[in-house]
Amino acid sequence: MNDTVAVALITSLSTLTAAGLAGSVSAWTANKQLRHQALLAREERAEQRATDHRQMRREAYERFLSHADAAYRVLDERWLARLPAESQHGGSGFAARRALDEAYIRVRLVGPEDVAERGAAVVRGIGNEFHQHARVVNSHPDTEDCVVDLDPSARAQALRVRGATTGEFVAAARRALGGEFSLSPDVPAEEPRPRR
Repeated sequence: MNDTVAVALITSLSTLTAAGLAGSVSAWTANKQLRHQALLAREERAEQRATDHRQMRREAYERFLSHADAAYRVLDERWLARLPAESQHGGSGFAARRALDEAYIRVRLVGPEDVAERGAAVVRGIGNEFHQHARVVNSHPDTEDCVVDLDPSARAQALRVRGATTGEFVAAARRALGGEFSLSPDVPAEEPRPRR
């Protein structure tokens, strides 16, 4: 073989080998980058899902507390009303309890179970307070006094139950939201207080 042909063959083979090796390294590097980008995208999607779920929980908890507050306001009006009052048996109580029940269903859906249990206690407490109020009203049919004056201990007990059940619900909701619970996403949560 001619030396020129041999040099040309060696040169072309080395060029082809180098091109093949460079292509393999480029493909391996690109594959590695694509796997890393896919991993980052999966992590970002998981984080976004967690953020969306936390926001959905926050909204359900806020709606529930809002409806509980509306039911408490109806109860307050009834406790402070003078008898006989047509509002004592009106539909506002039913509407408030119905809205609360609907909000509670959403709390049960978004969970967790601890928060749903505390929500059930709030619903039971409000239901019991409506029944307790009706018992006081029905036991004094001929009076024109303020309902709270007819049985102050019943009202005091109802207020204790309100505070306890609502406080336990808020504490469970804060734990479920990772310690951050405020009435809107724009308002920062309170700093946790150290336990003594």
